[in-house]
Amino acid sequence: MPGSTSCSWSSPGRSREVTRGRMIRILRPTDSTRLLFFRPAAGGTLAFTLESATHPAAGSFRTGRYIARALTWRARRDGWIACGPSGIIGVAHLRHRSGPTAWELSELFLGADASVDTDGADILAEIAWVAARAGAQRVFLRLAAGSPTCTAARRAGYQLQTAETLYRRPRDLRGMAQPRRYPAESGWRPVLDADMLALFQLYCQTTPFAARTTGGLTAPEWRDALEAYSKSREMVLDREGKPAAWVRYSDSGNERLFTLMAQPEAFDDLGEVVRGVLAGGFGMPASVLVPAHLAAVGAALEAAGFVAGLEFDLYVRMTAVRATAPHPAVAAVGG
Repeated sequence: MPGSTSCSWSSPGRSREVTRGRMIRILRPTDSTRLLFFRPAAGGTLAFTLESATHPAAGSFRTGRYIARALTWRARRDGWIACGPSGIIGVAHLRHRSGPTAWELSELFLGADASVDTDGADILAEIAWVAARAGAQRVFLRLAAGSPTCTAARRAGYQLQTAETLYRRPRDLRGMAQPRRYPAESGWRPVLDADMLALFQLYCQTTPFAARTTGGLTAPEWRDALEAYSKSREMVLDREGKPAAWVRYSDSGNERLFTLMAQPEAFDDLGEVVRGVLAGGFGMPASVLVPAHLAAVGAALEAAGFVAGLEFDLYVRMTAVRATAPHPAVAAVGG
């Protein structure tokens, strides 16, 4: 396996305490009343996950959920609030992706009186600072393409990793004749520990170096940066003794949400690859975000009945840098 980076960080629990001079802090039980009267300016989140990109209702501000976070210590540590003289400026949810070194801003709500250019940029910068203090080496942020928040993100030090297109097959085909499982002859099988190096090599083959500098230059970094799914599973398609395609998916919420990679050599058979991805979904609706460098995957999805929809930009704020001497290591970057 490729080597991983190492670093010594402060304790996550202590790092989440309020810091003098900072405008953002974790939620407190006393914030419950403030949250009752908070109304986001845009009515919905400015930061997206695959789930909230697919279903707009999933990105609405849910007062009860944030009050519950404020009252529960473990959940409170993921909820952040920025207050000003006139009340709440913004509310955010910060969480790990698939590992401890990669975090993501999964929700961001700005108040009606907040400025995206100034308040939004300040909050995004502070989020990166508190994440770095808790051990994050990268903070991911998905925004609607062309939104004013993109300018705020760049001002806060976030860099564009890739543009993405949401592809969705909205039809519910359950009740029609559908494969009940992955047929053994299809070549798809569950991922094993022994596959990890080959899957990382597949990632390197299909992802431009510019995107890998923020998405992960080592296998552990790549695994940590995978999008957080509820109860995710992984399958691999074998061809000539090596992975030709890989899918990571979740069937929670009555819809298949997935990520797909395929070897360039497999592009002629992408229709078959996509059919294999859908075979285990029992005909349920399915959604995937396709990065710009995998345009061939998007074309295969459209041929399989998927519809191209909203466009997004995925940003990353690097909160650590890799030292060059004497040994590979990382060091915190000032927020």
